[in-house]
Amino acid sequence: MIINQISNTPIGDCFHDSGVTTIFNALSETVDNFEVDSDQLNAWTEHIIKSMKTLQAQIKDCERKQIKKLHEQDIEDRIHRGAE
Repeated sequence: MIINQISNTPIGDCFHDSGVTTIFNALSETVDNFEVDSDQLNAWTEHIIKSMKTLQAQIKDCERKQIKKLHEQDIEDRIHRGAE
């Protein structure tokens, strides 16, 4: 489904505000070290998973809003065509 983010970008905002790319980069740089802090790696991994679940929920919310908007537009179009 195509989601139009016209006046704002809630999906982009959710993604960027989570800091997931920063944490993923830190994780990427650390996992190959010969000594790693497992607590830190677990915390970063949990943050990434939580952020992705939040992003997924945001996408679904935007989809629901887009579907509602499409249905409302269809109703308006039908009413307008019927009035002609």
